[in-house]
Amino acid sequence: MSAAAAAAVATAASDWTIVRRRGRLRGGDPRPASQPDAPTPLPVIPIPWSPYDSSLDPARVSRLVARAHAAISRVAASRLYRSLLLQASSLRRRLGLLAPARLSLLGVGSFESSPAARLQLALAALLRRDLLPEAASADLFDPVLSAVECAAAAALGFSVPSLDDGCRRRAEEPTLFYMPHCEASLYDALLAANWDSPAQLRRVCVLGNSFRRYALQAEENRSGPAAKAPHVLAAERFAREERIGDTGDLDDDDWFAHAFNETSWHFFELHDDVDLAATIAVGRR
Repeated sequence: MSAAAAAAVATAASDWTIVRRRGRLRGGDPRPASQPDAPTPLPVIPIPWSPYDSSLDPARVSRLVARAHAAISRVAASRLYRSLLLQASSLRRRLGLLAPARLSLLGVGSFESSPAARLQLALAALLRRDLLPEAASADLFDPVLSAVECAAAAALGFSVPSLDDGCRRRAEEPTLFYMPHCEASLYDALLAANWDSPAQLRRVCVLGNSFRRYALQAEENRSGPAAKAPHVLAAERFAREERIGDTGDLDDDDWFAHAFNETSWHFFELHDDVDLAATIAVGRR
């Protein structure tokens, strides 16, 4: 672990207020990614956050960084990742047009305890390295992170914020939000924070659960979690969605399936004359 990473976590442990919160749906959960679940209560405004486990063991950090690098190598060699690198793919073209200046990995869960979460972290690291501009920055957050995981994240080039914003994060620059297997309420919070204008929403790209799948769930269960995510349902009508794994590019591995099943890219290529407030009102009627 670098001295800077250790110092950052030591400062966090001394300055932040411990906030005990229920963890989000973790990337290692073997259930189908979009299975209905009770929404986790989200903070209305950002609240101070610090790791639930503030103990910092340098040996554990070193082991976790090594395991993360092994996961990066594994994902880099996979069929899944090779398909993302195809120069002629529509994904490459859309990412090139967006030119994300930041990658935010939200809701990844405990990547020390979950092999699937480490694969998701590995994919985020590779996307930043290979598909984003060289100067792009990266951060990650989940309220279940430990101090060891925060230090490992810093060693891997990811900053960890000191506030839990409940995914109500406004994109101040073009941003790729990788939100693996999060609850519908978290995607909805992110979209709501960027819903004031088409130009603002165009700054956002979401890699996460399929919005189309959420729309189907809302039709099937009008009182379920998906039906309570109006921004997700409205965005599904104009989002460009491209699903991972549709062409057999998921590797034959259980952890790959748990990490990346039902995962889609969402780009918001809407015109300036779209009345976003009206799309929410129509959906609620």
